[in-house]
Amino acid sequence: MRIGELDKLLVDLLSQDHPEITEVAALDKGHRRVRVGFASGAVATIMVREVQGPGVPSHSPYDIPKSVI
Repeated sequence: MRIGELDKLLVDLLSQDHPEITEVAALDKGHRRVRVGFASGAVATIMVREVQGPGVPSHSPYDIPKSVI
C-alpha cells in the first residue's frame, strides 16, 4: 500500500462516528499483517514493519513484540 492510500484509509476510518480501536490481532508470521477493528464496525488489515514508542522492546523488522498487541 502506498503512503497516500494508507493516509486516506486511516482518515476515512478515523472520521467515522466511532473510530475507537476495539481489536488488534496479528494474522501471520514473517511479513506481519495486523487486523485492526474499530467500534464503527470498520476493519483494516495492515502490514507492520516496526513498532516504536515507550516500553516497546527492541525487535527485528516484521517481528512485532507480543507485548504491543
